[in-house]
Amino acid sequence: MDYRLIIYGLLLGAVAHSISWFGMNSQFIWEFWKNKPFMAALLFGLPSNIVFWFASKYVREGTHSIWHVRWLLFVMSFPPMFLLTTTMLGDSFLNTRNILTLLFAICIIITQFFL
Repeated sequence: MDYRLIIYGLLLGAVAHSISWFGMNSQFIWEFWKNKPFMAALLFGLPSNIVFWFASKYVREGTHSIWHVRWLLFVMSFPPMFLLTTTMLGDSFLNTRNILTLLFAICIIITQFFL
């Protein structure tokens, strides 16, 4: 495993998830984005897809497994979701379901890296 490529891919994954988050949730933050789904899809969707493409490329090159790409990039959606949802929407993360899901995500990372 090439951990340098994996970490670079994971960071790009977090960026891509952040861009996607704004594409889906800007409608709840700014009045301008209400009723503009196609504009949001174009403005946020294209850049996030390109960043996801590179994230997948680097994680795949670092792990030699497309399954690692799937699981690791899935888990990388949690930090941006937590930070952006809490700060921008004021939606609390602290409930049993979310905490258990976070623990599950940590288990996925440990499984993918160390088993």
